[in-house]
Amino acid sequence: MSSRQSDSRLTTLEFFTTTHRIVAQVQTGARPFSDLINDRSQSFLLAFNVRLSHLEKEARLEAIASAAYLSKENLLFVIAPSREVRKSERGRYAAYEREVLVTLPGFELEGRFMGPQRSDLWTFSPTTLDPFFVLTAATARIAAVPDVTLGGGAILVNRDRLESICLGD
Repeated sequence: MSSRQSDSRLTTLEFFTTTHRIVAQVQTGARPFSDLINDRSQSFLLAFNVRLSHLEKEARLEAIASAAYLSKENLLFVIAPSREVRKSERGRYAAYEREVLVTLPGFELEGRFMGPQRSDLWTFSPTTLDPFFVLTAATARIAAVPDVTLGGGAILVNRDRLESICLGD
């Protein structure tokens, strides 16, 4: 694949806010999407081929746009293909994988989190780590409609929007 082709690669992702599901494509180039969403120098993501639907209206399509800017700080989480997520390296700070239940406004997420064996407040501090952390083998449920389950390769969770994170063994 040439460098020019690599720079124009579009990846389809599902973005979730408190009220909407947004399915769109983002130009990732040679980097995984997780690098773009965790880039603190950019507050917005440019998305293409955007389809927007309300969460409470049975997934009825509300809008279609050729492009949109998405505010990173207002995203709750993003469902992404596994290839678009930089894996935590097993080392001093990411040596232990555990089951977690994450609650966000209107959502419950379950999956696997890679982090230090001893978890404390610093593990989840937004000032010390990337703004979005990764859950693998993850699923998401709308709290008001628990029969509806969403999933993908990985879920990137906005640390600033966390209500709780329950750590399993």
